Order: sequence, then structure tokens, then C-alpha cells
Amino acid sequence: MVMEGQAPVSPAPQVLAIGKFDGVHLGHRAILNAARDLQAPDERLAVMSFEPHPTYALTGNPEYARWLTPRRERVRIFKELGVDAFYVARFDRPFQQLEPAAFVDGYLVPLRVRHVVVGPDFRFGRGGQGTVDVLRDLGRNRGFDVHVVEPVEEHGHKISSSRIREHLREGRVEAALALLGRPYVISGQVVHGDKRGRTLGFPTANLGGIDEYVLPKSGVYAVFVEVEEAEGACSAHAFGVLNAGYRPTVDGRSFQLEVHLLGFDGDLYGKTLRVSFLRRIRDEMKFDGLEALKGQIARDCEAARSMVGLTSGLPSA
Repeated sequence: MVMEGQAPVSPAPQVLAIGKFDGVHLGHRAILNAARDLQAPDERLAVMSFEPHPTYALTGNPEYARWLTPRRERVRIFKELGVDAFYVARFDRPFQQLEPAAFVDGYLVPLRVRHVVVGPDFRFGRGGQGTVDVLRDLGRNRGFDVHVVEPVEEHGHKISSSRIREHLREGRVEAALALLGRPYVISGQVVHGDKRGRTLGFPTANLGGIDEYVLPKSGVYAVFVEVEEAEGACSAHAFGVLNAGYRPTVDGRSFQLEVHLLGFDGDLYGKTLRVSFLRRIRDEMKFDGLEALKGQIARDCEAARSMVGLTSGLPSA
């Protein structure tokens, strides 16, 4: 539910976790777990996030115009984690100018929150005036308490969305997986391409509608692909080989994601694919003609099979 102006009145008391939740990584999951531990039988577990990304809204940094987990992906993950309600506050200019007390009265009190769970760096209100201590003071007079969850670390470093973004920029999808607690996922609809892969004997699905996602470094990756149907159900799945980049051998001019599904035979046009990045195989490179490219794709497929422990692609379910 997108909230503009103020929050709706909740039908039930709630435990509310607040944050950007971009990535819903292991640090975010610690916040959600803490909120769940506070939940009483009559309370709902809820999450509040913000759009556009606050970093983009405040700085204009184009990197943050894209998300690790666009809203659709966050909704899916939150459902899997047992979240009952997901609220999105519109992070526009009027919202940014709210005094801390106005934010609490307009966005938290109507939600009937009993507990609010945040990270230690949480800030709210005009100019970030609202600190955790300010939130505690405001909550004390409004019937809710505030719980702070300390950052989760990996090898002595705080798990953060910015670290995950950096790993993806460098193609380190396995390092991103370690911080996310799951593979990095991009969902997109299969659109028509130039069909050159089919002529090479390796038909590929070209993903469209991926402009909201942080994209990985150019290169070739071993991936796991799920074919989505209505309500997000999976109708088929397969391991695959994905090329991310500009396709220099055929003078490509735009960054594309093209995936070849191992052992899969079926029409994917118009379908939505959920692509999970497992391992990086190699850099993108230019070959001396299509035959050389074809030979390398065959080697990439064998490398992917070896990486995921297959002798053939996983057939459709």
C-alpha cells in the first residue's frame, strides 16, 4: 500500500519494522526477526519502506534510481517471510519536510503500532532531525516502544545494500549471495530479440522490463531460471547461461540480459522469468566471427553445468 499524505488506520495493532529494505539482506532479516519476536497473537507484523529510494531523492545519485529489490520483489520476499502488511511512504518533498512529531502522528499513530523496530542509523523528519532517541521519546507519549537491532556483520564488515551493489558492479555474485542470504534475482518479461542465438543453436530469452534493477557487471553467468505464471507461481525451471552486456561480436549497442536455458524446450515469449545469479563464468569479449562465438557458448554451457553439478540441464517441471 502506497501512503501519500498520511497512513490509513490499521484494523489491528501492529509491530512495525521501518527502513529502506533495499535487498532485504541478512541485516534486514535480523530486523524482521526481532519484530517477529515481539509480535503478540493479536498483532500484525508490518514493514514500512520508502519510494523513491531516499538516497536518490536526496542526492540525485543515478545509481540509486535502480533497486536491488524493486517493490514487486520486496512484496514477494515479505510474503515468504510472513509479513502481514507492507506500507510504502512516498518520499517526496512534502514528506521530507515533515517534522519528526508530524511523521509519527501522521504515519505511525494511525497504524496502531505497539512496537517499532529499526537499525541504529535510522533517521526521520526534516533534515534527519529524528534520531532513535527522538523516536523513543515520541513513542513514549503515544503508546509504542522502540527496539534497535544492531548491524549484522560478515567477516568483520557491516552487511549493507551499498556493499551488495559494489559486489554486483564487479560481478561478484557469490559475494552478493553471502550478504543477501540468497542469490541475487532479476525478473523480466521475455521480449523478441534478433533471434541470432537460435541460428547459433543456442536460443536465448531476452529480458525486458528490467530498468528498475541494479544490473551486474558485463559478463557471462551461471544462473537458475524460474518461469512465472499468474500469482507468481512457477510453471517450469532450468539452469542456464546468461550473457549480460553489449554483445560486441554482433556490434550490440544496448546493455541486455540474454539467457539460454539448459535442457529446456518451450515457447517463452511474453513469459516472466526470475533469474537467480549463481556464479560468474567469464568476462564479456569480442570474437572473430559467429563460429568462434558459437564454440565459446558451448564451452560456457559446459562450465555452467560443471558449476551447478549437472550433466544436463534441469528439465521443466
